[in-house]
Amino acid sequence: MKLILSTLLLCGVACSQTPTSEPKPVPAPVKQEPAKQEPKPASGATDKPKVEAKQEPKVEPKPAIDPKTGKPVEPKVEPKGDKPADEGIIERPAKDQPVPKGTDPADIALMRSQEQMLEVERKLADQMKSGKLTGLDKILPFDELTSWPYEDGLKGMPKRVKELNGKKVLMTGFMLPIDEVQNIKEFLLVQSLWSCCYGQPPDIHGIVRVVMPKGRTTDYFFDPLKVTGTFKVEATILDGYCVDIYQLHVDSLEAIKLK
Repeated sequence: MKLILSTLLLCGVACSQTPTSEPKPVPAPVKQEPAKQEPKPASGATDKPKVEAKQEPKVEPKPAIDPKTGKPVEPKVEPKGDKPADEGIIERPAKDQPVPKGTDPADIALMRSQEQMLEVERKLADQMKSGKLTGLDKILPFDELTSWPYEDGLKGMPKRVKELNGKKVLMTGFMLPIDEVQNIKEFLLVQSLWSCCYGQPPDIHGIVRVVMPKGRTTDYFFDPLKVTGTFKVEATILDGYCVDIYQLHVDSLEAIKLK
């Protein structure tokens, strides 16, 4: 019994001398800032520094030398413009050609006498008969366009004339201005300028309204013309009146130089 009490006493002393262990404080969680991401370089870009390409010095071409004179030859400068390479030739009259004051046939008649007009028309007819005028295989003469009695619009027009619509043709004749004598966009083509000025003016089926290509113009010609283009058969009505039934949309326009 004494042994048991001694043992319990010793155990109580030991427990009183042993320090009580307190729980360790738990540190608060630390917020971590997200790492900054460097921007990625664009695809194909490298970290290597850019090296500028070296520009070669321009070497001016040496002008060509004329072997006969020993002097440099001036290069030909092509005129700039919006004319396509496959577009037909559009001639303009000579700069020294006199220009009538107005579009009235009387003004044109003053520029040429009756005898001169008739002589030019005879020469033109002779060249057409001799086949000296080159161009399309078939020249569309005014006689074919006026070979039927005109009534009103397309009434009574022969089938052969209607079938000319949309065809490529070559016509010859004289220019009769409509509104302007310079920078002309449209004009009338007639068989005889003399008849317009002195004789009996042609009927509607004896005139052809010529339409220049878009963005192109011409000036008044005294010489007879050779006009190639697309022929149209369509009645043009203005203020209830038929003003023309034939139109020719120009591909090329040239003056005929008569000898």
